[in-house]
Amino acid sequence: MNNYYQPPQFQQQNFDDAAIKNRFFMEKSKQERKQIRKLGNIFGLVLTAFIGIQFVCVILLQISGFYDVYENSALFQTCFNIVVVDLLCIVIPFGILALTNKNNYQQDLIPTEKISAKSCYLWVTFGMLCCILANYVVSIMVVIFKAFGHDPLQIDTPEPTNFVTSVAIAIGTAVMPALCEEFAMRCCGLGLLKKHGKAFGVVAISIVFGLMHGNIIQFVFATLIGLILGYVTIKTNSIVPAVLIHLFNNSMSVVSSIAEHFSEATADNVTKWFFVLWVFLGVVSAVLLAVKGSFKRTSKQYEPFQNSTGKKVFSFFCVPGMILPFIYFIVSIILSIQ
Repeated sequence: MNNYYQPPQFQQQNFDDAAIKNRFFMEKSKQERKQIRKLGNIFGLVLTAFIGIQFVCVILLQISGFYDVYENSALFQTCFNIVVVDLLCIVIPFGILALTNKNNYQQDLIPTEKISAKSCYLWVTFGMLCCILANYVVSIMVVIFKAFGHDPLQIDTPEPTNFVTSVAIAIGTAVMPALCEEFAMRCCGLGLLKKHGKAFGVVAISIVFGLMHGNIIQFVFATLIGLILGYVTIKTNSIVPAVLIHLFNNSMSVVSSIAEHFSEATADNVTKWFFVLWVFLGVVSAVLLAVKGSFKRTSKQYEPFQNSTGKKVFSFFCVPGMILPFIYFIVSIILSIQ
C-alpha cells in the first residue's frame, strides 16, 4: 500500500540545494546554543543554591553560639563541613539537578563501565602525575604573586590533635570530597553536559568545579584537576578512576598535615617522596597508555556551522543565571589575595 504521509523534516533530496543545507545546519547550531544557555541558567541556579545554603548555615552557626567551637575545634569543624558543604551544598543541589533532568542523560547517571584492575591502575597513576604537575603550576603562581607583593590565601586543612580527629579529618578532607564532588561534577554535571560535546562538558564542569573553591589558587588548581578527572572519566566511562585520583590527591595533604606533628622536616620529606613516587609511576603509566593508543581521539564527523567548544563554553556561562554566582566567586577570589 502506498504511503502518502511525508514527515515534517528535510528529505535527503532537499540537501542538494546548498542554501537549504546551510540554513539547516545554521539553525541546528543556533538551537544547540539555545539548549546550552538553558543548561547554563540551570547550573547557575545550582551554584546559587550552593552559595545560599552555605550562607544560611554560617548564619545559623553564629546565631546558635557554636561559631567559637567551630573556630577552635578541628573535629567539630570537620564534621560541620562534611554535613554542610559536602552533603547539603553539593550533593543535594546537584542531585536535584540530575533528578529534574533525568530524561536528558544519554547514559546512566553514574558511569560504571567495567574496567580492569590494570587499566584502572594506569589511569589513576597517570591522573596523579597530572595532579603533581598541577601542583607545580600553582606553586609557580604563588611565587609570582609574592614577587609582586601579594599573598594568595589558601584554605588550610584543620590540624589533627588526636586519633579520632585525625580519622575525621581524613574522612572529611579525602574520602567525602572524592565521593560527593565526583558524584556532583563528573556524574550529575558532566553526564548532562557531554551530550553537547565531550570536550565542552569536561571544560565547562571543570570551570564550575574551580569556581566553587572560592580563591584564586584553588580555582586554578581545581580547574586543572577537573580537566584531568573529566578526561579520565570520559576515556574510561567509569567514575572509579576519578574517585581514586581525587582521593589520593587529597590524601597527600592529610598525610603531610599529620606528619607535621613530628616535624616540618618530616612533613617536607613525606611530601617529596609522594611526589617522586607519583611522578615515577605516572610517567611509566603514561608511556604504557600511549603505546596502547589510549590517548587517541575518536574520529568525529564535521558539520557546517558546527559550534566550537569555545563558543559552547561562552554560551554556557554568559547567561543571566550565572551573574550572581560569578560575582560572588570573583569577589571571593579577589578577597583571597592579600
